[in-house]
Amino acid sequence: MARTVSAIQTRADTTKTLLYKVPPKNTGLWNMMYIISLVGNETPKVYWYDATNATEYFIVGGKNLGVGEYVLLSDAHVALKENDEIRVQNTGTNSTTYIATIELRPAEAIQFHG
Repeated sequence: MARTVSAIQTRADTTKTLLYKVPPKNTGLWNMMYIISLVGNETPKVYWYDATNATEYFIVGGKNLGVGEYVLLSDAHVALKENDEIRVQNTGTNSTTYIATIELRPAEAIQFHG
């Protein structure tokens, strides 16, 4: 059975940080992301870390947001596997809120018998 979870953080520093990590024995469908600038101008960055391949992918960046402006990612999906991560980072010290929504499902086990 699927369940939907949302992760939210407000950042005011330049440290790349974990927003959400898919729990063990689950898969996820990342289907929505809001990035909202609360104070000043900010150029937020969002990354997907693929744990299976130990590779980080740059998802969002290069969009300068003014106060109250936002980026909404929807109608695009990223298929996440267990231990995959969504990471976020500000380029400055202005407050930015990040909200991601993920639909989680139990991972299907495949067993091979020899």
